[in-house]
Amino acid sequence: MIDVDDAAALRATSSELAGFRSVPQVFVGGEIYGGADDTCEGLRTGDFEAKATRAASEGVPGAPAKLRDAADAWAAGAEARAAAKARAPSGGSSSSWLTTLVKENAATTSATTAIETARAMADEGKGVPRRARRRFAGISSGPFGMFKKYEGTFTAREAVDWMMQNGKASSESAAIELGKEMVNQRLIADVDAMRGFDVVDDEAAAPLYRLRADAPKLGCAPLNAGELFVDDARDAKTVVEDVRRRVSALYDDFLSADGRAFDYRGAAESAEFKAFVDVTRELQRVNLNALNRDQRTAFFINLYNALVIHGTCVFGAPKTTLERLDFFSKTSYDVAGSIYTCDDIENGILRGNRPGAATLGALLGKPWLSRGPFREGDPRRNHACAPADPRVHFALVYGARSCPPVRVYSSETLDAELDDAAFSFFESELDVTLDDDGEVRSCAVSKIVGEWYKNDFGADDAARLRFVARFAKPGAARDALIRALDRGDAVALTTRPYDWTLNDGR
Repeated sequence: MIDVDDAAALRATSSELAGFRSVPQVFVGGEIYGGADDTCEGLRTGDFEAKATRAASEGVPGAPAKLRDAADAWAAGAEARAAAKARAPSGGSSSSWLTTLVKENAATTSATTAIETARAMADEGKGVPRRARRRFAGISSGPFGMFKKYEGTFTAREAVDWMMQNGKASSESAAIELGKEMVNQRLIADVDAMRGFDVVDDEAAAPLYRLRADAPKLGCAPLNAGELFVDDARDAKTVVEDVRRRVSALYDDFLSADGRAFDYRGAAESAEFKAFVDVTRELQRVNLNALNRDQRTAFFINLYNALVIHGTCVFGAPKTTLERLDFFSKTSYDVAGSIYTCDDIENGILRGNRPGAATLGALLGKPWLSRGPFREGDPRRNHACAPADPRVHFALVYGARSCPPVRVYSSETLDAELDDAAFSFFESELDVTLDDDGEVRSCAVSKIVGEWYKNDFGADDAARLRFVARFAKPGAARDALIRALDRGDAVALTTRPYDWTLNDGR
């Protein structure tokens, strides 16, 4: 395997070919080939050379040879590097350095004890007491100072006392060392992620700590980050399929027959939900570069819908507009080391990094005044599905009754499934009013099409209605709408009220 930290020429060549500053990002013939592991395996088996040769014949000459030359030059120095790294741990690939590091640390007595102690501290009934505290967070301690509330916290002194009282440490110094090890193992952290394990007896001045296991349900970390995933990561397609399968199992047991209601309470207490939560941890290290566009689209649609369900089971359903804005902007997963909120997935990935419906530009009807969630240089931007397919709006479920039916999407049949989703959506989210002569008087559509994301469906109302007509139910209303559009008639486009009531079937 190639350690790109030691392969400057290969790293520079990979970056040049891919167009990204982060490496490795390898494309062959305009299609992404994968990361370091994928590329090296392709070089070994000859698959990379075959695809590169085909790409060269189709108009990408020189690039494959350049990459192979850089890889050959790196390989020529393998013996010298092997001698220099003789003491390095054996086994595993360069991409699994975190696995090796954490597993080796976990093998030590202190690390194992820290893990066991952190689990005991997290016990809801017998663990270390955690509570909400307010701390000064402003620029003045006077009447204009600002205070911030930190949920689920404890001080180092409280942790030390708990460890001694519960037989986890034989002395205060041993408890302090154990606390330091828990910080080193990322099992606990201060709320600002800036301090070590500091015992300060003055509670008002003492740093506040949280357990990593508590952070997701407190909204302080991605929902799948309660534990650090350190096992050997499977290939992306396998992880994606496993997530899809777990989501399907939840839907089988807790989704209504028409796909429009989900039993959140029952799901949250089920073994299927626990199995799903467990598999989401592996998303921390999934390699998204190995997915083509359809695979990425299906993966992120399924992930979005799963994240909404996961967040609703953990936090409960948002009830007001402000709560909904907060829910979709903060509920998140750690995917490949980057944080993806619901808004990031919808607007950054699936809409090709466009501004969301709640941005200033969108609210003013001038979307160009706002930007998408991913700035220049953000690694998440590399996975955006551009140009966007507007049909994805009919696949995303916000947890409301006006949402489309919930289903699981597959990359192999994605186009047909998105068409089905659009037809299904407009069966209940389209009202065409005809006059006595059978001509169109007005057309009412979902706010998704006519207001919030209207520019995704066309530059003006006529273009949006032509999109709608493609998926309208066959009949007199659809025929009249098409006739009116063909004649150039001005058809009034209105929006239907959006029902944000939780789609829990109650």
